[in-house]
Amino acid sequence: MSRSRPGSRPVSRQNSFSETGVHIPVDSRIGGHHDPHHERADGRPVQMFGPGFSSAPVNSAEERYKYILVTAEMLKSIESGHAPQTHLVHPAGTQLAPAASRTHLPTQEISQIPVLEKGHTGGVSDISDKHSTGELVETSLEPEEAPLVLANPIARLRYRYKEYFGEFLGTMVLIIFGNGVNCQVVLSNLTQGSYLSISHGWGAGVMFGVYIAGGVSGAHLSPAVTTALAVFRGFPWRKVPGYFLAQLLGAMVGSIFIQANYKNLIDQFEGGAGVRTFGEATSTATLFFTAAQPYMTNVSAFFSEFGATAVLLAVILCLGDANNNPCPPGMNGLILFFLILAIGAALGTQTAYCLNPARDLGPRIAASMFGYPGEIWTYRSGYWFWCVCVATISGACAGCFIYDLFIYQGADSPLNKPFELPWSKKAKQAKAIKEGGQA
Repeated sequence: MSRSRPGSRPVSRQNSFSETGVHIPVDSRIGGHHDPHHERADGRPVQMFGPGFSSAPVNSAEERYKYILVTAEMLKSIESGHAPQTHLVHPAGTQLAPAASRTHLPTQEISQIPVLEKGHTGGVSDISDKHSTGELVETSLEPEEAPLVLANPIARLRYRYKEYFGEFLGTMVLIIFGNGVNCQVVLSNLTQGSYLSISHGWGAGVMFGVYIAGGVSGAHLSPAVTTALAVFRGFPWRKVPGYFLAQLLGAMVGSIFIQANYKNLIDQFEGGAGVRTFGEATSTATLFFTAAQPYMTNVSAFFSEFGATAVLLAVILCLGDANNNPCPPGMNGLILFFLILAIGAALGTQTAYCLNPARDLGPRIAASMFGYPGEIWTYRSGYWFWCVCVATISGACAGCFIYDLFIYQGADSPLNKPFELPWSKKAKQAKAIKEGGQA
């Protein structure tokens, strides 16, 4: 009777020690282990152990790692016709008593497949050189992952909406670092940092936001990123509204935390308790959301944000392109830290490098809650919409388009879908065939 396991070759119940059919001779004077009528004193059938044998029922499934110490003495015993004395070894390295001296072997401690190396799928004959050295070899495959247990309503809710919770928390952390460094540098009159400190703070906020949410939601942290990935990388459109909402709420909550934390210092800087202004020398509103420099026109402000966001998305796509220079595992957050630092240092001064609609809209809503005037919404005829939202989202899509047009080869990009130009020869032939079929 043969038995097989996923990822391994069929294993004979008749002491199939190797693929070449090395068998331990059976002493026929006592019936031997192969005698189907040989039973124990308690009436149960005899169950053997050792290489190729199992004391487990035929239909059972072994899941755990088992190790057998294979030595030169064991091979000599086999060659001389004697059953070898094996030593079962736990994965932790603890050696058990010799198998021959064990009075009872639990089902879980017996291997059902030949002695194999970790990841090895061949027979024992392929690794005979290991045997002579007495090295540990494995006799089982990788165990299956434990089933997910959702023991209570909180666990079920978290699992169902984990991506949105990840975006919320990651964006909140981003704003806590970004708005926080703005307040510390500006409200201290540059005694507690400089413009470079602000770039470092925003870069750190992106990095930690990515590390918090990256393995759960992908750490978009921005409606611009989410939209661009939906258009150019197949991100499900059904998830886009939920991501937008989670990002907006995360940014708003993060800014509420910072505005509450720096309340006394803001009062001092503004000139009185509860005083909140916009557009004046002592105004603090732009510590939380973006605004263009006075010398910038609306058009130049638009293209400043458009270009900076295009650069951001082109580099982000590069980091995830397996055919280019993908970042090593766990390094994406650190690389994005340097990316944000570089964008802030090179492209940030004119419009405060928004790059992210949630990064502006969430804190802008929070600022309204803390008493900042309604001018923050009417500034430059709706700056928050056409520069913060339209410019960044369109810039993100433009950056993806440029990267895919010149570099990306993956099939998930719309630029790599099969199509023919209307005036090409193939398109004309296809059109002629279609028209002929309809006629």
